[in-house]
Amino acid sequence: MYGKLESLRGVAALLVVLYHSSFSFGDRSVAFIGNSYLFVDFFFILSGFVMALAYGDRVGRDMPFWRYIALRLGRIYPLHLFMLLAWVPYILVKQYLYNAGFGGSDPSEKANLASFVSNLLLIHGMGLHDYVSWNFPSWSISVELFAYVAFYAIAVTFDRSRNLYIPAIISLTCYALIFSLDRPDIDYSYDYGFFRCLGSFYLGVFLFRLGLDRRPFESAAAMSVLEVVSVAFLITAVSLVKVDEFFSALSLMSFAGVLVVFSFSTSGILGRLLETSALRNLGIWSYSVYLVHGLVLAGFHNVFEYVLKVDIDAAMGVKSLLINALALAITIAVSRYTYIHIEKRFRDQVKAWINNKTPTASGPKAPGVVAG
Repeated sequence: MYGKLESLRGVAALLVVLYHSSFSFGDRSVAFIGNSYLFVDFFFILSGFVMALAYGDRVGRDMPFWRYIALRLGRIYPLHLFMLLAWVPYILVKQYLYNAGFGGSDPSEKANLASFVSNLLLIHGMGLHDYVSWNFPSWSISVELFAYVAFYAIAVTFDRSRNLYIPAIISLTCYALIFSLDRPDIDYSYDYGFFRCLGSFYLGVFLFRLGLDRRPFESAAAMSVLEVVSVAFLITAVSLVKVDEFFSALSLMSFAGVLVVFSFSTSGILGRLLETSALRNLGIWSYSVYLVHGLVLAGFHNVFEYVLKVDIDAAMGVKSLLINALALAITIAVSRYTYIHIEKRFRDQVKAWINNKTPTASGPKAPGVVAG
């Protein structure tokens, strides 16, 4: 039943790709797409839910910290490192062209040795710089790593009873901090990204610990209504974020609602759609989609702006739909490759090393929702 959540993560990843794309149909992005940076928060909420599911009863009991953190690093670090190194030749070429007078901005202002080292150590999202750098979406991977560490530390200290109060207090405290800052939205990354992550992460932990009945409706028709209502609520809240800060909070609530609804074992019309093999695969490749898309879009933007001499900030009409569809298709194709040959390969090797066994040729079967 949790496979539907994995499919949702794939859909969310595609929305983040579209958010970062410069190719717009009109003078500005559709409000829902223009606010889709918020789906990073959905990733954080889902991550907390899945971590509570996968590790909640094991952390501090039959799982020592070294094993826990090795599994988490084996999951996130190989692809992060691969994509960081993939950005190096792109930045070098861009720096050469900039120095040769071809215009653009100076890449070294953000993609420099200091930021490379912090990216390499996965600490670049923890306030070391006042900008995102290199593979820019990876700031969220950095703060999520520290959320993993916090999850373990909190679980072995004052959250031993695994009650509802601790995750609720942590989540509300982090959100209170974020919403108290002088900003009309919650699009924090290199500065307060860790608190943004931790608040959403522990909201996910809270939702898992609620222990809701996973089969509240026997009727698929009733579930269809609930699914459609929850998704409509989400789309409305995200679309109105720029109207008032209240809708940022409402968006977070809508993410929580969608997560709960699609964790139910009964599936309605949208749930059955999420259970299709195409969307399940997209969910499995979603981490790769998230880390790969920045470089794919950078290539697209440079080709259209500097080679084809297209004003990428102007309204493109139908052409934008075709370009974005092609960018998504290439991103998904590359992500399938990186999932198989980088992400899954090294994740399985780390698991095998930890379990003191050699992985089979096909590797272990992918679970319904991959932790993290």
